[in-house]
Amino acid sequence: MLWTACSLSLAGQVRFSGLDLNASEELLFTATAEVPEFGSYDTLFFADIPGGTRMQLTIFPERIAVLDQGSILQIQNRFGLFRGTLGDGFSGFSPLEAFPAFVHGEAIQTGKVLGVVSSPDGRFLSYLVPTSSGYGELRLYDTRQDQEITVAGQVELALREAPHSWSRDSRFLAYSKGGQVYYFSVRQYQEDRVLSERMRRIGPGTIHSVVWSGENTLNFVSGSVVYRIPGVEFFTRSLYQELLKIGRIVGKLPHRFDPVFDRYWISPDGEKILLSRDGRNIHLFYLEADDFLTTGETLSLPFLHLPRNTRVRQVLWSPDDLITLKTGSIRAGESVSALYRLDLQDQEKRTRFRATEDSGVRGIDLSPDGESLLVWDDQGAEVRHHRSGEVRVRIDQPGLLQARWISREELLLAGRKRIEHVHLEQSGNGPLITVLALSQPERYGFNRSNGRVEVQGGGLAFQLDSRGWSSVDALELRERRVASGRNRVYLEELSRGSYRNMVMVRNIASFGTEPLFPEPPRAYEPFPQEEEPVDFTHFTHGSRIRRREVSLVFNAIDSVTGLPEILNTLAEYGIRATFFVNGDFIQRHPGAVREIAESGHEVGNLFYTHFDFAGGRFQITPEFIRQGLARNEDLFYGATGQELTLLWHAPYYFVDPTILSAARMMNYTYIGRDVDSLDWVPLRDAGGVSRRYTPSARIIEDVLRQKKPGSIIAMTVGRPGDDRPDGGREDYLFHRLDVLLNGLIERGYQVVPVSILRDNAR
Repeated sequence: MLWTACSLSLAGQVRFSGLDLNASEELLFTATAEVPEFGSYDTLFFADIPGGTRMQLTIFPERIAVLDQGSILQIQNRFGLFRGTLGDGFSGFSPLEAFPAFVHGEAIQTGKVLGVVSSPDGRFLSYLVPTSSGYGELRLYDTRQDQEITVAGQVELALREAPHSWSRDSRFLAYSKGGQVYYFSVRQYQEDRVLSERMRRIGPGTIHSVVWSGENTLNFVSGSVVYRIPGVEFFTRSLYQELLKIGRIVGKLPHRFDPVFDRYWISPDGEKILLSRDGRNIHLFYLEADDFLTTGETLSLPFLHLPRNTRVRQVLWSPDDLITLKTGSIRAGESVSALYRLDLQDQEKRTRFRATEDSGVRGIDLSPDGESLLVWDDQGAEVRHHRSGEVRVRIDQPGLLQARWISREELLLAGRKRIEHVHLEQSGNGPLITVLALSQPERYGFNRSNGRVEVQGGGLAFQLDSRGWSSVDALELRERRVASGRNRVYLEELSRGSYRNMVMVRNIASFGTEPLFPEPPRAYEPFPQEEEPVDFTHFTHGSRIRRREVSLVFNAIDSVTGLPEILNTLAEYGIRATFFVNGDFIQRHPGAVREIAESGHEVGNLFYTHFDFAGGRFQITPEFIRQGLARNEDLFYGATGQELTLLWHAPYYFVDPTILSAARMMNYTYIGRDVDSLDWVPLRDAGGVSRRYTPSARIIEDVLRQKKPGSIIAMTVGRPGDDRPDGGREDYLFHRLDVLLNGLIERGYQVVPVSILRDNAR
């Protein structure tokens, strides 16, 4: 992976280019966005300057969905939400009216995009609308009635997994906020009798505490008990929740379920549960409400123990009890995946998860009848018989990103170049592949003969007329122009917001110049009026006025929990951070230390062992400091074959003249911080609930409020307080690191290692 010091800044900015104006005052241009997870991509637009209308001609598939039993195809990206209908003929993807879109005048989104969750029938959209840096409103949009309502406020923002999910019959929405799970009834909404949120509470937990099964049955895990609530009982239980239990008990787990770190899946028959503890220990249990005399099954229950850097990404469970499980990890900064299978019908194999020979898998999907498995990688997709694993057909598409089943014989393939509809069997001649849209333009312009728009992408060429797109053998483009009889167009550089430049239109006849579309409403934060002195001996911040940049520092002390999430998120954004590791962490987790180093991050010295220098247990002499730093250098070299950077800080950021001068003799720079996230504060301390404890959503708000240009933001790897019986936190900042990064992007900041922050301050 190639790292750049300006990667975060690029992820938050858009550049326009490729202007081409014809005599009818119609303009073609592209927008290039640098996007977490996907890198850079181009989008082609058409603008009718006199009429003021705009059209998006290519659609990059950041998120895709198949709705209404395969009749509606949906794509979401930072330019809007687009839908197309399959039927007698596909007429293309169009932006959903009344939903924010660039062609409707909305600003282009930056960073990761908050996901829209559609009801399975396609009628309703649920999504979060930010009201602050850490919180938002959960809203519901009815596409038939063109009506938007607010379901809940003060919902914690989440980018990796939406905190809301739909029942399969589209009648109920489950969501979580503030450590509680709630439901919302579409029928109550339609009858204008929505109950207060307090009466719709299901119980304590997060969205990971609930899983839908059947048409509208909700499974809910609280503690070690598995409850089941049929949809018909939601209203009754709301009215009598003080008298009735959560639901019918259908099973018990041998240990408490942690909704922050654990996940689970229910079998199609509702009799079994697959539990992932801490994202890596996979157990299968048979649900039995009464476990006093029996647990419901006498065989050895299957168990899968994954490496600490690996997480379960997908689980597919067919009606005939065949489980396919996809895992993901990061190694040397690159994503790595694996597939495992568990066949509960096979008497010999049902006690073991078996790894397949697959590698580089981007995703998997199960056909509606459960008989075929769709597996895709960067080069294309395979359709396999789910049980035998035999490959039925291979469809090549270099740059493939996502794929879904539309029906038992139809697929949707969406890649970096094109979006395709695949019919697997067409008159016995093999798959029939139809291009639905281009994801990016390779070449484009106006035809030199008829003036129509022509675009080439993915090795294919198309021409646009009043009936839509039609295939052509090759492009016949005239030379690009930036002037017509009435207007000239040009690009003007900007420095105040997320657009790096602006498309300007100069009217030659009326001598007026206007932007083609509005600038983003939010400008970047201003720089402070004055510089603050920088201490290069005890470096706590960089320049306040030279660059809009910050450093993220992660202190790895003893626990490795959260490190995979941190490394994955930093890799998605292309960010280099600074890690400080001590000798205890290196000796306990040498593989984790190697992964930090091989991922390209800067690694500093956190001393040989972790204790409070102010405690008086040891005499802190210059020799003690030098020996502790040197010993940690040797441990790091032994684990990684690399050298630590000459940056350090003492445990708990203790500092005095003795340790500063001792470390300077070894050419070390002491690194402090001016923003402490306080993510290390556990919920409880010796006196009860800690007064310093802050939920992660509020931590994000506090950090974004406190930071300045040049700030060093300190965070922690691990689960603080887990060594105490009542310790730990209710949530963790590393699960919402992408929300923090999005907030920095929106404010125009880039993230750089501490050494670069220091050099830029000189």
